[in-house]
Amino acid sequence: MASLSFVNISFNHLRGQIPAVWAKILELRPESTLGNPRLCSITTKSSSCESHKKSHTRGLILAGIIIISTLLMACLLALVYSLVARIWRPQPSSPHQSLLYHRSGTEDLPEDLSFQDILRATEGRSDKYVIGRGRHGTVYRTESVKSRKHWAVKKVGISETKFSSEMRTLSLVRHRNVLRMGGYSIRDGYGFIVTEYMPEGTLYYLLHQRRPQVALNWETRYRIALGIAQGLSYLHHDCVPQIIHRDIKSDNILLDSELEPKIADFGAAKMEPDSDESPTVSAIVGTLGYIAPENAYSTRLTDKSDVYSYGVTLLELLCRKLPVDPSFDEGLDIVSWVRKVVHGYNDYFCCLDEEIQYWEKEDLYEALQMMDLALRCTEVDPDNRPSMREVVGSLLKFNLQRKFSCLRVEGPSSE
Repeated sequence: MASLSFVNISFNHLRGQIPAVWAKILELRPESTLGNPRLCSITTKSSSCESHKKSHTRGLILAGIIIISTLLMACLLALVYSLVARIWRPQPSSPHQSLLYHRSGTEDLPEDLSFQDILRATEGRSDKYVIGRGRHGTVYRTESVKSRKHWAVKKVGISETKFSSEMRTLSLVRHRNVLRMGGYSIRDGYGFIVTEYMPEGTLYYLLHQRRPQVALNWETRYRIALGIAQGLSYLHHDCVPQIIHRDIKSDNILLDSELEPKIADFGAAKMEPDSDESPTVSAIVGTLGYIAPENAYSTRLTDKSDVYSYGVTLLELLCRKLPVDPSFDEGLDIVSWVRKVVHGYNDYFCCLDEEIQYWEKEDLYEALQMMDLALRCTEVDPDNRPSMREVVGSLLKFNLQRKFSCLRVEGPSSE
């Protein structure tokens, strides 16, 4: 193109702007562009050239308007779709489902714990991290890589209403004798509830499985009995709405390094009044041996069912026997067995753990008082059972009597 010296495009009815490369060559020979009235050069000032420039500018403006309009229309459609989806989206039919609905795909974990720490414990094929299994999920022990602190993680299928029930309950309660929730995570159809880790395991393990067997003096058993009672009293009388655990048993009582008890596993818990639950209970709630007699015929349970289960746990703590022990006659549980021995043979001592029979006289007397309290908690008629607040009062009274007795024995100091 640089060597081009002559161009003749005359009478070709061309239109538009002449390329700058040709403009100088064509201007030297004006006749070479004749017969092209709508052809425009740099120096041409004809109306057709001006209209061409204007039409080109209008074309650019029109293209810009079309692009901007398309983008605005796309944004408007996206907004409309979002609003329609929110209006027509199926709403949760219960508070339980509402909890899952709003928390789906979310997590709130302790600062030192990552989801990778949880996966390391829960997704492996080995059971070395499993510290508990139950109807309401499997519990794992995990360790934070950052702080080396241990946590307990309960893995539950998110489709189960038990998960949302436990989440809702644990997020409301704050008491030294109720297991504390540290956080949660909801991923891939599973819910992970993070709680504080209890190094001594369950009361069931301490009483029946730990080898060699651990000696439990009066102070230890008293502290365990009082702690459980205080936790239940808090749930029944200090929480609004009232919380009924419905599955109190030694396997749901966890122990810290000082053997301080904490009530755990709220998968079966119910809040009163709970509009989400039908007035008719179609299935028996609880664990065999701990279930209150009225559960067999009553359509609705009260806090007195927890009192009965607590009484069974108290007998278990004192007798060191299972609620349905192989040593019992057929058809007997721990409550009927103790009543049979006590009322039939008037012998409290043969019911007690063998270790207790060698205690000091004062400790042995208080153990018998505690057994009497356990029998009052397991009365067949719920109305005859004490409330958990009254149980706490009775246990504190034991301690006060002991202190008063010690002061009376010592007497005033004399100089």
